Amino acid sequence: MQLQPRLLRRGMGQLTALVLVLTTLVPRVFADLEFVTPSAGESYSAANVLTITWQDDGQSPSLADMSTTTLMLCGNTDLTTFDCFYHILPIGTPLPPGNTYAWDIPAAQAADGQYFLQMTPALTTGGYMVIYSNRFTLTGMTGTQTYVTIGDTSGPANEDHQAAPAPTASDPFAVSYQDQGDWLTKYAPMQPQPGTTVTAKSVSRQYPTSKIGSIFLTNTMRPSALTTTTMPWSYTLTSVVNEASPQPDPSANGGSYEASKKKKKRRWED
Repeated sequence: MQLQPRLLRRGMGQLTALVLVLTTLVPRVFADLEFVTPSAGESYSAANVLTITWQDDGQSPSLADMSTTTLMLCGNTDLTTFDCFYHILPIGTPLPPGNTYAWDIPAAQAADGQYFLQMTPALTTGGYMVIYSNRFTLTGMTGTQTYVTIGDTSGPANEDHQAAPAPTASDPFAVSYQDQGDWLTKYAPMQPQPGTTVTAKSVSRQYPTSKIGSIFLTNTMRPSALTTTTMPWSYTLTSVVNEASPQPDPSANGGSYEASKKKKKRRWED
C-alpha cells in the first residue's frame, strides 16, 4: 500500500474556514492511538531531542492492529491549509517499540512557529488511519519556510480509512448502489434483456437514480471506493455453423442487378 508522502489541504473560502473551526471542536472518534507528547501549546527547542509518545485510545482498531507507519511534521500555511513537509519516519517504517520515538528536531527544516505531527499507520486488518497530534511550538529554528499560528492548539480531525467489510448480502447486486455505503468494491446492476412481450402499462425506473454520497471540501487524495463490478449478462448467446454450401457466383444465387437498369435500388430501400 502506498500512501502520499505529502498531504496538502486546500481551503474553499469562508465555508472551509467554518468547517476547520468546527472540526477542532468535535471529539476524535476515529483513532487507534492518541499522541501523549508533544503536548498542546508546549514549546520545544530545535537541535534537542523531543521524545514523541503515544498510547492506545481504547477504540477500535487497537495498536496491535498496526503494522507499519509514517510520521511527518506539519504546519499551517494559512488558516485553512496545512502542509506535511518533513518525514520524521519514512513510509513503511515498522511501528517503534514501546510507543515512543526519540526525535532530533532538525533546526534547518523551517522557521520558528507552530507545528503538529501526522502519523499514518497501516492496519493488518486492511486500510489505514491518519492521526494528528496537538499543535506545539518549535523555537531556535534556522530555516526560511514559515507557518502560521492557529488559535486553537488542537490538531486537525483524525481520519478513518479502514477497509470496509465484505458485503453480507447473498446478492450484492440487489443492494441499491447508494445503499452500498463504504464498500470498497461497488456493485452496479445491469439492465436485463427484454422479454418477448410488453406487459407494463406505465413507465417506471427499475433502479433508483444515483445521488451524491458526500461532498469533499478538501483534496483528500484518496478514493472512497477502489473498483466497481458490473452485473454480468443474465442470458447466454449460442451460435451454430452455417452448413449451407457456398455458391460459386451471383447467378447461382438468384442473379444480380445490372448497373444500367434504373430499377436497381439501394440496399436499404429494398
